[in-house]
Amino acid sequence: MLPCLGGTAVLLSILEAVDFVSLFQEEYRALRPRAPMPPMHVRLRRFTSLNNTIRLREGKVLVSLSDLLEGAPESVVRAIAHILLAKLYKKPIDAMHNLRFKRFASSAAVTRQTELIRTARGTKRYFGPDGHYYNLEEVFDSLNVRFFGGLLGRPELTWSESHAKRLLGHYDAAHNTIVVSRVFDRPSSPRYAIEYLLYHEMLHLKHPVKMRGLRRCVHSREFKAEERMFPQLEEALAFIKRL
Repeated sequence: MLPCLGGTAVLLSILEAVDFVSLFQEEYRALRPRAPMPPMHVRLRRFTSLNNTIRLREGKVLVSLSDLLEGAPESVVRAIAHILLAKLYKKPIDAMHNLRFKRFASSAAVTRQTELIRTARGTKRYFGPDGHYYNLEEVFDSLNVRFFGGLLGRPELTWSESHAKRLLGHYDAAHNTIVVSRVFDRPSSPRYAIEYLLYHEMLHLKHPVKMRGLRRCVHSREFKAEERMFPQLEEALAFIKRL
């Protein structure tokens, strides 16, 4: 599945736009052989990752592609065109096109470039570790000594902007930042729940994401084994479930 994000600066020259448009027109005709060909506008944008969007507006097909695709093989761009158009018109996605895009997106070179772009272009809103009731740095340092021998380097720690209940915590490797939802910064939140959330994200520091074939392994076997070592795991999960 191709995620969708907005963007700003247009980087595509007129000549390059014609090439991309031709590919999209060819894939459109392959998917919809008898349908009228709509006007198509394709451009590259400065996204912070390998994101691509397609929309139908007033009879026009509007496509925004990540500028990470500059210099990509034609077969990859064609695969993306097929996938986006198939999603737009609710057609089956060809397995070979899907595999070709996944191989490109998961390649070492593209993964490395994506991380560099996210670091350079992305922004991270930082609200600091000091909460009204809990300090994330104090909790981190305590967990670091108890479970990691004090060997983990402390990343940036911050409470989230809002009291999010869907994304309770995450580790952003590009900005070396752990974010914990502010919904836990209240007297009714048991310390073990915050400790578990932070412990989970600290395990991401110890066990970075790895590629296994075409799949990203976020929670490895070793990760899960260490997560089960948290002494109040069941209580913490039960509290989170009640949220």
